[in-house]
Formats: sequence, C-alpha cells, structure tokens
Amino acid sequence: MSQVVAVPETDKRTGVEVVIRLREHGLPIVEEYSDGVKTGEGVYTHETIAHAVLGSLEFQSVITPILPRGAIFYSEAGKMKRYCFLEVPPHRRRALYHKAVLEDVPFPRLVFGFELMERNKKLDITSVMVGALEDQVILNEESPVYRYPYTNVQDSFQVCWGGHKLPSIERISQLSTIPELFFNSPNSDCYYSSANNSKMSYRELVTKLKGKSFPDKYLKPTGYTLQQWIDHLIGRN
Repeated sequence: MSQVVAVPETDKRTGVEVVIRLREHGLPIVEEYSDGVKTGEGVYTHETIAHAVLGSLEFQSVITPILPRGAIFYSEAGKMKRYCFLEVPPHRRRALYHKAVLEDVPFPRLVFGFELMERNKKLDITSVMVGALEDQVILNEESPVYRYPYTNVQDSFQVCWGGHKLPSIERISQLSTIPELFFNSPNSDCYYSSANNSKMSYRELVTKLKGKSFPDKYLKPTGYTLQQWIDHLIGRN
C-alpha cells in the first residue's frame, strides 16, 4: 500500500507537479506529472528525499555582532536602530557627590540598556537606561526589576547626563565602557527622592553602607519583570 505524503503546487515555470508516495514495504516513489499526465517516476531512499526537501527550504540565520561582556539582550529595529542590554555585577567603588569624594560606595546588581542609531557608519548612543536587580536571584525573564537606588536616573529609567554628550562608537562591544562613564559622573540630588526605600538622604545612605553590600531591602520595585522592562523600553508593549 502506498500513501501520498506531499503534493506541492505546480511549478509555474515548468508546469511540473511532483508527488511523493511512501510504501509500507519498499522505498519511496517520486512521480512527475505535466498537465495531469504522468511523465516519469523514480525510486529513491528516504535519506535522499529528506536531503532534497531540506535543501529546498530557505533558512534565515540571525547573526549578532560581537557583544560586550555581560550582554543579556540584543535586537535591531529596522536598519538604523539597535538595542543592547548588559548586566553589571554588584561592586564597591569611589563615587563623586558634588565636590566630595566618597570611598567604598556599594552598587547593587544593575542592568544597563542602550538605544543606538546608526549614522555615517558609526553608532550614536541616543539613550541609556538603568535598572537594578536582586543580588542572588538567578537571572531570567521573570526576574523583578527595581529602580536604580541613587541619583541621576529619571523615573523613566533614563540616565540624565546633564550637558555631556556621549561619544559615538564603531562597534557594539564598545558599550562596555559606558557604565564606567556613568559611575564616574558626579552625583547631585537629582531624581534621588523616590529612588529607594531607605528613607535616608544620599549622603546618609552611602555613609551607612560604606564598605558593605547594597541591601536588597532598600531596592524599590518597579512592577516590571526583566522581560517586561526590556519590552517597555524598546517599545514592544
């Protein structure tokens, strides 16, 4: 007994229709018809038919550029706009507050998002967004995102750079240098009032936490999961 398993549409260029028949006992038969008239047939192995079918399919591959260390998400919107998100582990470092230099300031686990536009074969960084993550949580799409707990980040998650203009880059991998620019920027009190749950001023908070880890209990929820946050920032919801 044979069974018809594929009847493709007639090739409009040649008028040829191909029918593949599988048999319970025996190799598959391939029959060709032209205007309903059988013009030939042949017996082929299953492997030969499988390779022929797979080879006729069109596959689209997605190739990303070399991504910066810690990258967790990359996408391209059209030919000009790109987005990249990368994770920065919790750490302590020097911070500037007005004219004061503060040592051993703890930063929580962070995620930076970058919006880029391609112009003249270079990439302009049009927006930088920052959120915070819990320290010990295994990162996945459902991980809760918190507000950046210090200064210079707006309620919209966008970094306020003052009058400074970010440099253009030539490669996505160069984004790894931008968090350093952010951390080395002077802190004022801009956008701090509702940034965390500590109920302390910026100076009081970093003085209390000097040399320690940033406590997750001070992080202020945004109501977004990581995937929702990314989708929100890149305009997918």
